[in-house]
Amino acid sequence: MMINYLLLNKMKTIIPLIGFILMGITLEVFWTSILNHLKERKKNKVKLIGVTYLWMFPIYAIVPIFYLLTLNLPPHISIFIRGLIYFCLFYILEFTSGWIIKKSVGESPWDYSNKKIKLFGKEFKSNFKGLICLQYAPIWYIYGILGELYYLFLINI
Repeated sequence: MMINYLLLNKMKTIIPLIGFILMGITLEVFWTSILNHLKERKKNKVKLIGVTYLWMFPIYAIVPIFYLLTLNLPPHISIFIRGLIYFCLFYILEFTSGWIIKKSVGESPWDYSNKKIKLFGKEFKSNFKGLICLQYAPIWYIYGILGELYYLFLINI
């Protein structure tokens, strides 16, 4: 009986970990292929080539921990507030992991140093140290909320 309990608890940890690695890698390849297509469509190229990095496997493996922690907050916290929490956690993860990789090997797999935003006719820098950028805020917010549903699905398999 105890062995079954321990095995079940291990599976409840492993399934979300593998699930988020697979989902993250898949979404990243999908996203980069769409962005590459939009850049290349003027040249009439329809290759839809997407990329990811081996660095992303451990980074995506951290994401289920955010859901585990956030879903243990008091139940009256709204989905809107939880989305803001996820958005902040994802920015912290993106910055920290990018910084560690950059310090370790000399460059980060992503570089947002050229990202700018236009407001009221003026261009402003919209990145922090080239590792995070303002343009991804809505994506991280939506990913946080949808990821919560995905996490709940995975732990109930």
